[in-house]
Amino acid sequence: MTSTRALLLLGFDTLGRRAELVSLRAEDLELNTGGGGTILLRRSKTDQGGSGKYLHLSERTCRSIRDWLEAAAIGDGYLLRGVNSAKKATESLGGGQISRIYKRLARQSGVSESIVKKISGHSLRVGGAQEMLRRGASLPQIMVKGGWSKTDTVIRYVEKALVQSNHMGELPARAFLQSR
Repeated sequence: MTSTRALLLLGFDTLGRRAELVSLRAEDLELNTGGGGTILLRRSKTDQGGSGKYLHLSERTCRSIRDWLEAAAIGDGYLLRGVNSAKKATESLGGGQISRIYKRLARQSGVSESIVKKISGHSLRVGGAQEMLRRGASLPQIMVKGGWSKTDTVIRYVEKALVQSNHMGELPARAFLQSR
């Protein structure tokens, strides 16, 4: 379960796409003495040239990653890996496995099948963006964190939270809309 906790926290913290999450490498992790840290995303959909960018990680995420790396005896190479039947870490985790892992965890948690069917490899990306909106982040802040280049994509991701908070008269929706 250590590996899935690390995956969930990493996906939520970074708003990472599936391909980005599975490309993260253990040697690119930098832990701060205060508990949090950063990890280098070497390449992404919106950074095909590979300039890279550092992603902030919370203290909780760093703790979970440390636990995973220790349990799996990973010192370098891909950070996210599968676990085989012998309970040994595989060389890497495929992007296509992400949504299957999310769905399996949802089923184990008792989530209805109608909801499970809607879960995708981008579900934590969507949820993380919605949570940023709820906490008052502006459109540019959400775009930078998630690596989006088009505003319509971000709007589509946060639409439900935007409608809910606007309906309830909450400030985050108004501030978000004003930042457009």
